Amino acid sequence: MTTEQFEQQFYAETSAVQVLNDTVADFLLHRGHAAKIGEIATQVGKRIGASAKLIRQALATNPQFVGEERRWNLALRTLFHRPVEGALRQALQLYGKPMTMAELCNEMAVLNARAPEYFQLMLPAFMAERPEAYFQLDDGRWGLRAWLLDPDAADEEELLLRNFFTELDVLAPLLAQITAVSLSPTMSDADAALAVLDAVDRPLHTKLLSVASWKLRGRAFDPMAAFLALLADERLHLLAGGEWIQASKLTDVSASLHKLSALADVALEEEEAWEGPYVPAPEDLSEIFDFVVEHDRPQKLSDLIEGVLEYGKASPRYASLSEGLLAALQGDSRFQLVGRQTWTLPALIPQAVLQVPESLMPESVDAGTFTDPETDAELEDEGLENNLALWVHDPRYEDFGGEHEVELSPEMMGGYSVEETRIPLLYNHQRMGTLKLRQADMAFFPTDTPLACVTVHAEPVGTFQMWINNDELLIHGLADWYRASGVPVGAVLTFRRGDEADDYLLTWDGEIDELIAISEERVGTLLDLREQAEAGVWSVYEIIRNVLAGHPDGAHFLTVWAEANVVRRTPKRVVASDLSSYHCFNLISNTERWRLDERKVDQGRKKTKKKFIME
Repeated sequence: MTTEQFEQQFYAETSAVQVLNDTVADFLLHRGHAAKIGEIATQVGKRIGASAKLIRQALATNPQFVGEERRWNLALRTLFHRPVEGALRQALQLYGKPMTMAELCNEMAVLNARAPEYFQLMLPAFMAERPEAYFQLDDGRWGLRAWLLDPDAADEEELLLRNFFTELDVLAPLLAQITAVSLSPTMSDADAALAVLDAVDRPLHTKLLSVASWKLRGRAFDPMAAFLALLADERLHLLAGGEWIQASKLTDVSASLHKLSALADVALEEEEAWEGPYVPAPEDLSEIFDFVVEHDRPQKLSDLIEGVLEYGKASPRYASLSEGLLAALQGDSRFQLVGRQTWTLPALIPQAVLQVPESLMPESVDAGTFTDPETDAELEDEGLENNLALWVHDPRYEDFGGEHEVELSPEMMGGYSVEETRIPLLYNHQRMGTLKLRQADMAFFPTDTPLACVTVHAEPVGTFQMWINNDELLIHGLADWYRASGVPVGAVLTFRRGDEADDYLLTWDGEIDELIAISEERVGTLLDLREQAEAGVWSVYEIIRNVLAGHPDGAHFLTVWAEANVVRRTPKRVVASDLSSYHCFNLISNTERWRLDERKVDQGRKKTKKKFIME
C-alpha cells in the first residue's frame, strides 16, 4: 500500500480518527503538559488499538495539536500571555466541549505562568459574570455560548449568514445535506440529531446539528435546551473538538483503529537504518531517568525505547537501540536491572519486597516445654509411613522451611524452559498477597537478578507489576488481584509467558486443589484453634489432633498440613513425622486419609520410630 492509498483510507475513517483525536486530547488535558508520541502510544494507543505511526499521522493533520521539540501538546496551550478573556474563549473553542474549573485553571496557569490557585479564586466569578459568553452545566463544567446556534433570524438564509458567514461557501454542500433530511415535528432534539448524523454519516458540530432542529421548530427552538438534550442522551457522544457522533459507532472504533494502524505501519515511511552502533547521549539518559520518575514504577527496555526514544519494534533501528541502550543503562549507577529487561531506580523499590513477612516463616516452640522432649521430633524418610515421604518432597507444595526437602525431576534440574507454571494457593500466601517462589518455578520466572519486577496481565484488574525476590524466594504484589478476582485458598493459578521478556499472563479458571482448599467457615474454626494453641503453647502433635477432630471421616496428609499451617506455620516433615509416630493417628485402609483415634491417645509415641529420629 502506498502513502497516498493509506491517506485515502485514513480520511475515510472519520469517526475512528475523531475518537482517536478525542482520546489523545483528553489524555493531554488531564496530563497537564506535552507528551511524546511513544508515551501517548503507551498510555492511550494500546488501550484503543492505535499504533505510534497512526497517532503521529492523526496529530500532524489536526490543528487541535501542535508539535514541540519531539513532543505533542494541545494547541490551546500556545496562546501565551493573552488577556484572560481571550485565552479562556480560545481554550474552550479549541477543546470544543465542556471543561471543569480545575482544567480551565490549569490551562490558564500554563498560559500565564502563574499558580493554578490564583485562577481558582478568580475564574468562577469572572465567568459567572459573563453569561453572554459562558454557561455552566449542573455537573460544574463550563461551556462556550459561541458553540450554540444563534436562532434570532427571520429565515433560513439569515440564520446561515448569522452563524456561518466566514465559512458558508465551504459548508454549503454539507448544509444542503443537513437541511434535506426529513424530520418529523414530533421528534425530540436528540432524535433529530441522530437522524441527521445517520443521513450525513460524519461527525457534526453542535451548530450544524442545530440547524435541522431550528428548521423543525422555528422560533420555538431553544439552543441551550437542545445542547443539554444531546449531552443527556446516551445514544450520542460528544468528541473533543465539539463534534457529535452516534454512540453506537464507538463499538466499531477499535476495529477501525487496529486496521488503520496495520496500514500505517506498512504505508508510512520508515526510518533509515543506523550507520554504526547507537550510543545514547547524556540527555537521552536524563530523559529516561525523568520518564521512570514520572511513571513512578519500573519500566521495560522496550517501553523506554518506545516511550522516550520513540521507535517501535518494527523499526530497523530497534535492535541497535536496544543493544546500545542496554549497555548505557548497565553503566549508569542511577539505574538498576530488575528482571531480564526491566529497569528501575533504587528509590522506587518498595521496602516490603525486600523481606519475608514473619507470618510466612515456620514457627517453632521450645521442646523443653513439653512433657516428652521427643514430641514433634522429625523422622528420616525411612520412618515416615506409607507415601508420606513422597508428599514431603513434592515440589508442587513447596513453602518456607521445606526448600531443602524438594526433589525435582531430571527435566527440572536441567533448567528446562517452560511456557507455563501452575501454583496452588496456600492459606498464608492468600492472606499476604504473595506466592512462594518454588524451585520448580526457577526456569519460568527471571532469576538472574536478586530482585525482578515483571508485568502481569490478569482480569479483572488488567495490568499490574509483581515483584520477585530471588534471594528470599518470595513473590510479592498479588493482594489486589486476589481481592478483585476472589480466588479462594486452594485455587490453582496459571502463569503463562507473555509476548516479551518480563511479561506474564495470570489466570484462574476455577480449578481448586481440594487437598489444600479451606473454606472461610473452616478458616474461622482454625483461627480459634490458633488462639488456643498460642495460649496453651501447644505442640504440633496437639494441633494435628485438634485439626483431625474436625474430620471424623479422616483427611489427606496435605489437608492436615494445610490446616495445621493456619494454626501455626509448620514444615511438611514435622506433620508427616507426627502422623507416623503416634498410635492415635491411623491411615484408613485403601485410602490416603488419616484419622484420629481418641482411644489410643494414651498410648503415646510408637517406640519403633525412635531409631528414625533425625539428629
